[in-house]
Amino acid sequence: MKIWVYLDGRQQGPFELEQLFDMPVDENTKVWFDGLPRWCAAGEIDELRCLFDGSRPAPAQNTAEAEASYASDESVEAEHTDLAEEPVAEAKPESPYAPGRPAPRRELPEEPCPSTYLGWSIGLAICCCSPLSIGALVASICVTSFYQSGNVDKARKASEIAAWLIMIAIALGFFPVMFMSSLFGE
Repeated sequence: MKIWVYLDGRQQGPFELEQLFDMPVDENTKVWFDGLPRWCAAGEIDELRCLFDGSRPAPAQNTAEAEASYASDESVEAEHTDLAEEPVAEAKPESPYAPGRPAPRRELPEEPCPSTYLGWSIGLAICCCSPLSIGALVASICVTSFYQSGNVDKARKASEIAAWLIMIAIALGFFPVMFMSSLFGE
């Protein structure tokens, strides 16, 4: 059985079951193999229980023994049947990212996403194009990225940075207006 795993933020595989014993797979690791309708936690699948309960599957026969037993089975079968069947080509497993296959989804934190201030950042970047407004735009984009990767603390910090940069950019934008109005105002 060819098994794909989702480790370190990316899809890896295919692997044989024996190879998973040497990998950092736990009960929550997302896995997929042909026959599963979607990516599932490894602990939910009966075929992978041996990874967590300490038992190992019986080692597979070596290939020479397997081919010899297969050849003897074919000769006995050929004696008893009149029609010889053509061998069936081994089907390649579909990629888990093939159309119709859902990609593994990360669980979002229970806490709501902090405010991104993206609208303010875009407006400031268009209006004044100051380095502070560009920094606010970058911080605003990082909020969602950090949140979706599960790092709520970094998302909160990026949200605070975006808010401060927006406020400073607005305040600094008023100084030239006030200065010009004081020079030419009265």
